[in-house]
Amino acid sequence: MNRFANLRPATLAPENLAASRSNRRIVPALRLSLLTAIFGVISTAAAQTQQPAVQMSQPDASSLRLRFDNPTMRPVYLAVLNLNNGELVLSEIHREAAYGTRLLFDKLPAGSYAVSLRVGRDRYRYAVQVAANAAGKPTIAVRETTTHRVESGLATARL
Repeated sequence: MNRFANLRPATLAPENLAASRSNRRIVPALRLSLLTAIFGVISTAAAQTQQPAVQMSQPDASSLRLRFDNPTMRPVYLAVLNLNNGELVLSEIHREAAYGTRLLFDKLPAGSYAVSLRVGRDRYRYAVQVAANAAGKPTIAVRETTTHRVESGLATARL
């Protein structure tokens, strides 16, 4: 008795031959789809690692802490604008791989300010309201108003 008798190849009848030919066309298409999916995941992961990570926090009542990672070393534009009179309070360009700073609003007059950050096509904008409290020390309220990536075309920013 042969234990492996059922492992012999199937006979190629005309109906099996047609199915075999259609499978030959499907298999390369499946391989191509699989390779495309794998490449898409790899390129998405690579693109995500190249994206700058921006973090904004408020360590106390009158300041903001800004940190970002810039693995591409592209210019990062940081600006603080007084929305009451249009005065540019701060304008800096950074090309470091990682950068952090503390923005102090305690010496600024009460009013509305915009903190904007531009890294390549990515735009971040924070609205900061500076108000003097009863003790005479300023306090700030921060709200993120815009975070987006401009894909293509001409973009305009409203401050």
